[in-house]
Parts: sequence; C-alpha cells; structure tokens
Amino acid sequence: MKRRDFILASSGILVPALARGAQPCPPPQVGVAGGGSASTNCTIVSPGGYSTSFGTTENPISEGGKWVNGKAVGVQWNNIATQNGAAAATSKMLTAPPYNDCIAHISSSYMAFNANQFAEGTVYRASGYTAGHEIELLLRFQITANNARGYEIYWSTNGGLYIVRWNGPLNDFNPLATTSAGLANNGDVVRAEISGNTITVKINGNTRLTYSDSKWLSGQPGIGLNPYEASSDFSSYTWSDFTAGNL
Repeated sequence: MKRRDFILASSGILVPALARGAQPCPPPQVGVAGGGSASTNCTIVSPGGYSTSFGTTENPISEGGKWVNGKAVGVQWNNIATQNGAAAATSKMLTAPPYNDCIAHISSSYMAFNANQFAEGTVYRASGYTAGHEIELLLRFQITANNARGYEIYWSTNGGLYIVRWNGPLNDFNPLATTSAGLANNGDVVRAEISGNTITVKINGNTRLTYSDSKWLSGQPGIGLNPYEASSDFSSYTWSDFTAGNL
C-alpha cells in the first residue's frame, strides 16, 4: 500500500554560481545601452537563505557538505542525488511499508535556520508523465541515525497536495491535511512556509493548503522525492531548483 492510499484511508564539487547562499538582486529594471531599460530575473532570498539549481552531479547531494541525506545519515531512508540540473531520487518505493523516501535537508552545521522558515522549489515534469511519484518540500526537518522528523509537504502525480508530520522512526508519520491541487505543470513554483504553528502551502503564489501543528518547533528546510510505481523514473518528475530562507 502506497502512502497516498494510507493517507486517503486514514484521512561532486560545489560550483558557487549554481549552489549559493543569498546574493543581492539588482533593481527590477536596469538601464541598457541607448537609454532603454530591461527587466531582471532574480530570486530574492531572505538573509540566512540558500538557493541551488543542482548544477553538479553528485550521489548523494552534498554541494560542499551543505546537505544531510536520508541514507548516508538517516540509514533507513534514501538519498537525494543531483544530475542534469535537477534533484534526483536514488530508489523507488515499490512496496510500503517501509516508507523510505529519498530525503535531504540543509545541514545545520552549515546554516542554522530560524523556526519561521520557507522552502520553495520549481517543478520539472516531463510531458505526459503520470506514473505514481511524489515531489516533497521539508520544513523543520532533522535527520539523524534511524530518525527523521519534521514536516513534509508533497504533491503527487495524482494531483493531491498533502501535509504530513514525520515523528522520527521509520513508518511513524501522521497525515495532517490534504487537498486536490490538480496536476503539476512543468515550471510551477511550490512554496511551503511555517510561521509559529501554521504551515502554509502556495502554488504559483496562491495559497492552496494550511494547517496548524505544534509538534516540531525547530529544524531545517529540505527536499524529498518518492517514485512509487515500477513505471516511474527518477528524472521525469522532480525539482529543477530549490530555495530556502527565514521568514
């Protein structure tokens, strides 16, 4: 039984230009030769933020020791890899339990985030791809040996958007909230925020799901991937970039 069914039933080398901390953005318009102007395209990251376009090929993702992975550190889950400018799963969950997603979060030894934080990613979805698969954002997450806890927000290829609390041990989680968000389009931007006890999930700037929970009060932002059908593949539904910051 896949987690979606469970929930429904119960409720290399770092390249600084591509994996970087927050950089100041130019104004929305800048002057160009001839006296005209041009718009700029820049992701604004709050102080203490981190942004990456997954420009290296690594398994597991490291970007210079900045990530903590589900297999390398957590043991019982799986790692996130990077290739071709995208995050990549390293394992399929063809039977469940175990719910051993591919997960990783920013290391607190590199950058400790505030309790009020956000995680944001841009969707890559290959045209016509429908195999069972989840893309995930993580908030207030902590991975240690045989323990993974925090909040997971995931968007399934079935169109479901979910908030789930991970309690630590493998297979120990609580579905908190769900809604139908429709099928993801390539280029959609998903943003998950937590402020105080309130989790807010936005797609392309529009709030789609909220829930309040007071279990976890600290931790780090991150990402996850969970292909769960034999026909799913690692590169057809994933994140093409990721940004995290403090609120």
